[in-house]
Amino acid sequence: MSDHTDTKPPLYIFAGGGTGGHLAPGIAVAEQLRCEQSNCRIRFVGSGRPVEQQMLEPTGFDYSACETLPLNVLKRRPHRFVLSHWKAFREARRVIGQDRPAAIIGLGGFASVPFGLAARRSGVPCVLLEQNTVPGKANRWLSRWHPICLTFKDSAQHLPAQAISHVTGNPLRDEIRQLALSNQPLPFNPPTLLVLGGSLGSRQVNESVTSAVDRLASELAGWHIVHQTGPDGEDDARATYSSCGISHEVAPFFADLPTRLATATLAIARAGATTLAELAAVGIPAILIPYPTAADDHQTKNAQWFADSNAAVIAASPDRSFAPVDLVSVLLPLLTDRQRLLDMRDAMKTFGRPNASAEVVAILKLLID
Repeated sequence: MSDHTDTKPPLYIFAGGGTGGHLAPGIAVAEQLRCEQSNCRIRFVGSGRPVEQQMLEPTGFDYSACETLPLNVLKRRPHRFVLSHWKAFREARRVIGQDRPAAIIGLGGFASVPFGLAARRSGVPCVLLEQNTVPGKANRWLSRWHPICLTFKDSAQHLPAQAISHVTGNPLRDEIRQLALSNQPLPFNPPTLLVLGGSLGSRQVNESVTSAVDRLASELAGWHIVHQTGPDGEDDARATYSSCGISHEVAPFFADLPTRLATATLAIARAGATTLAELAAVGIPAILIPYPTAADDHQTKNAQWFADSNAAVIAASPDRSFAPVDLVSVLLPLLTDRQRLLDMRDAMKTFGRPNASAEVVAILKLLID
């Protein structure tokens, strides 16, 4: 319970980030809060990575950085790691004491830890958002004291015994939620291949796709390719598609991703939970290339969840490395089998949870009231 005698509109602080996968659900919940409480104030506190500003700038939400070092620094420089988090915790305590937020929303990643701990110390309600099948270390630790909203029901088995969990699904931005609710048919005019390497891009995905396209140029005749390359790989991808005579759009980052999802017939993507939630909500069949060194190998586990239901196909290097994946044998059958794509779409849609944001906000309100 929190006591607010302040007449200012309620403030909600979203803490965490570092990747688009952590930020996108937070933005979705923030949009839902703003929809339900038009006068509320929203602030994001992240790790300072460029992707955070890139994603948050169009939203108009306040943003600041609270630097914390990742866990992999602990063994190499333990004193620096501890000092970084102690400073961040003190800053979080200062912010909470000064601005008196109605609630904290933890987005995962170590940038969420200082505010999660400060919320516990200050008695401020806090809800955690977990996107993956295997919860991250930060959320596993903080869930000892704060309720956690899960995407997958099996994630609860990885949490501490005292954790209070709710299966809400992964919150979606309103544009994608509206697209999901429109339930439009899978587009085939023209068939469009959407390539997503994650918010930071992926050399492995880029090289795998361009290699496969080069070998399947004739089979891809009539297809349109939309490829988000990340900061690197744009020139190579564009050159490959041009030389193969394939219609294409290539960019480091698509700010209008919902528009791209609306026209996608098939996706090739990483298996980050937010990407999967968006593909599932819209109903886009997918070839998934799990990030080989994701914490607890959670991307492979995410991907397997969808592959087991025939909603997606997994393509991975046999040695689980960053080497390009040979996509030809996986991609070729899907280019000509329309019925299989339609069946995969139906399977994908069963994983969609378009109202996840509203469910999270309802849980948050119960904590505050």
